[in-house]
Amino acid sequence: NGGVNWQRVLLDSNLRVKSFYFMDQNTGFAIGGSYAATGKLLKTTNSGLNWSIIIDFNTPGFTHFYNLYFANTLTGYLSSYNGIFKTINGGNNWNILFYVTDGPSEYLSYKKIHFFDVNTGIFLSDSGKIYKTTNAGINWQIFYVNSLTTFRDIAFTNNLTGYAVGLEGRMIKTTDQGNSWQEISTGTGESLYSIRFPNSLVGYISKDKGILKTSDGGNSWQEVLQQGNDTLLSAYFLNPEIGYVAGTKGKVFKTTTGGVLGINQISGEVPTEFLLQQNYPNPFNPETNIKFAIPKFANVRLAVYDLLGREVESLVNQQLTPGTYEVNWNAAKFSSGIYMYRLVSNDFQLVKKMSLIK
Repeated sequence: NGGVNWQRVLLDSNLRVKSFYFMDQNTGFAIGGSYAATGKLLKTTNSGLNWSIIIDFNTPGFTHFYNLYFANTLTGYLSSYNGIFKTINGGNNWNILFYVTDGPSEYLSYKKIHFFDVNTGIFLSDSGKIYKTTNAGINWQIFYVNSLTTFRDIAFTNNLTGYAVGLEGRMIKTTDQGNSWQEISTGTGESLYSIRFPNSLVGYISKDKGILKTSDGGNSWQEVLQQGNDTLLSAYFLNPEIGYVAGTKGKVFKTTTGGVLGINQISGEVPTEFLLQQNYPNPFNPETNIKFAIPKFANVRLAVYDLLGREVESLVNQQLTPGTYEVNWNAAKFSSGIYMYRLVSNDFQLVKKMSLIK
């Protein structure tokens, strides 16, 4: 239901799930393992309700799977702590394609894989290296080396232009399909964990304490969400407006406005209590403003619901400092009627009604 509710469909105390890959609505894979014991790959054919183990790999050296990428429905690549696996039959069988044999000091932790077609692909390593193959993984050539960089993710806006991000705010860019790379500034020294481009211009990065966004193809970045001390580890976007970001403390965030919050702090004076004012104007068409006040640093959620109690829009979902705030809600895409808006914080909640008349 668009991320409003979630249910557990798999519980394995010995598995740290690191990555998912779904071919369609029904068929998908989950991979992970433990840092010291095993690598596991599981498969579902009924939208995640049930999972079967395809690989339970206990061979020394091949521990902990990280990332999975299918170039087409049959050919896929799987990264592990110290090697790459390949399937040519849709994930039913996997063969070791590339691996390090010189002991733990040489293990590279192959983190992320991206393939342009069945022959040409790239993977990143923890050791600051970027490898590329042009013959379906038979041979790999190093195209970038920087021991100061620990990579975490890679994304391409087209077959030539791509970005790789890592710890301590490091980002590099290629415009020739990974043959050469240049340093790019993101304006932050905080670690970058996930990068996604729903189109060639709009992109998002999840990072320590927030989310960055670009609207000009990665030339400039701005922070669109600050989230206290949380680390936001993974991002996924359906289109430039609708996306999800997941992080520590079991939190999942959703945006339906391209990550831009229509929220303004109109006073820094510390109020004595939580307040939620009546929206103005009311009735309205199609925009209205909602003011609220919080007396302390807190997680704040403000959302709009229909009369059946279904959430129709999330307006605020973040940590805020004490003060008075104003949020604009544009209801142009909604039909006339009575709506509820609810403010929820750590130990406070209040609900009010408003009328949309078109």
